[in-house]
Amino acid sequence: MSKGLEFVGFKEAAQVLDSLPKRVGNKVMTKVLRKNAGILVREEKRLSSNADVTGETTRSIGILVGRNAGSASSVTVGPRRGNGYKGHHAHLLEYGAAPHVILPKKGKTLAFQGRLIRRVNHPGLAAQPFIRPAVATALPQVQAGIQTDLRACLDNNFQDVNFG
Repeated sequence: MSKGLEFVGFKEAAQVLDSLPKRVGNKVMTKVLRKNAGILVREEKRLSSNADVTGETTRSIGILVGRNAGSASSVTVGPRRGNGYKGHHAHLLEYGAAPHVILPKKGKTLAFQGRLIRRVNHPGLAAQPFIRPAVATALPQVQAGIQTDLRACLDNNFQDVNFG
């Protein structure tokens, strides 16, 4: 075999690869996901504003960071509920609603336009999707952004290694 043949840099490369889970961990991954999820948030807000009469659903669209028990990072984009957000009716805008009767709870009455009434014949609501079209439009840009940001992060992690 070849005596005197030496591979330089393997030890350093192994050190970099061993450190990647620490250096490119959940914090960095979550930052990359949040940054690129913003593209989808803007598109959902733009599309929902056409159908959202009150503006509550549009204001509620945002990012929720996942709290997974492992090493995986996740973010969810869409209407939020609670903590001042009122995205409770987003599914009705997205999928619509069939005509239906609204009845009060037992022993109560309904108030509508200053009058007390016993029932409402709701005419229904046509679907005005905004989430699915936003995903279809923005997903390629989101994926490309994640790929670019992760590649830059990995490149930055390898720059400080001397392979020579």
